Amino acid sequence: MNRLLLVLLLSPLLASAQATIDTLHWQANRRLQLADFHSPTQPGLGGSEFYYQIGYEVRPTSLWSPPAIESFCLMFRNLSWVSETARNDRTLAYNQILFDLVEIHTRQMKAKLIALRADRHFKQQAKQIEYLTNAELGAEVNRFRAETGGGDDLPVLQRWQQQVVQRLYDTPDLLTTYHSSALGYGLFVGGGGAIATGPLAQSLGPTGGLSLGIDIALRRTMLLLHSTLYNGKLRSGFSHQNQTWETGMTVRPTLFEVALGRVVNDSPRNRLIPYIGYRLLDIAPRDRTDERYKGLSLIDHAPTIGLLFDSKLGDNTPKPDHSEDSFLFIRTKLSYSPILGMKSISGGLINLQIGLGGFGRVRKVNYKPERTTILLPGKLI
Repeated sequence: MNRLLLVLLLSPLLASAQATIDTLHWQANRRLQLADFHSPTQPGLGGSEFYYQIGYEVRPTSLWSPPAIESFCLMFRNLSWVSETARNDRTLAYNQILFDLVEIHTRQMKAKLIALRADRHFKQQAKQIEYLTNAELGAEVNRFRAETGGGDDLPVLQRWQQQVVQRLYDTPDLLTTYHSSALGYGLFVGGGGAIATGPLAQSLGPTGGLSLGIDIALRRTMLLLHSTLYNGKLRSGFSHQNQTWETGMTVRPTLFEVALGRVVNDSPRNRLIPYIGYRLLDIAPRDRTDERYKGLSLIDHAPTIGLLFDSKLGDNTPKPDHSEDSFLFIRTKLSYSPILGMKSISGGLINLQIGLGGFGRVRKVNYKPERTTILLPGKLI
């Protein structure tokens, strides 16, 4: 009744038709229709021809997680055809059974690929699994054609139809799902300045420098490890612990902060993180080789409070195969800390920094088994 042409590997014919490629992916809730066969009839080659392809894609997730596996089973509608004399329900059932067989083997292939270890042998082993799957599928299709007489033996065709529907249920579709772990990490690089307040402003003028920060997140709680290297100049001299700091001396204040923050707002476009912590301020002469300044050091420990505002860059619309928690950002950081423990100097420091950073969470992949139930009509064919 029908002549069936199976395309297991893309041929030059498919390459020539690439500009007008028209595919239909297998769907449980959509059965084949005569309108799906778009190619002109080829006289003398039987009642129908059905072109298909199975394959897989490997999508990376993160350095700490195995890659995500996607498989596909599709029909080439622009190459498949049904003759005028074979445009009936039996022809559709015959080709639908074939399409279902292809989907069953595609699911089995995906399960084998998922079971592979993500090592240097993965690509070679995956190609072998794909090759063996195509070989097994080809053998079963040939058996299907032989047992049904190309679709002419109606009782056998009905039996195959029932068996294939049951096998679709017994071989669940492994739906790829993505989620972000609770652990996240980020890096921030920028520049900014510090302005002294209170009596300290009489001795230390505005300073500028470079900052570097590491963010470690556990859900919405952030551990912040930030350091800034400033360059400044003393407006007026002072004495501290029997050390004399001269007017006009160039100094290099270093600020290191350890703090805990909390993400209070996280939208697709921005993120707001207030924090509180502890900071170390180390002021030393910029020219440490100068004999006059040897041994000069001023170290102060104090609490600090601050606010981080991150403006996210790019398209942060949630996607099924990407973590919405991974993004680049422009950060504005504002903090304040008092000067404590120094009798000769009091006041505080206001720090403002702007820079570029990135944040991401470990993206993991899971596979959710979903069984396929297809209801056959009372009269199968």
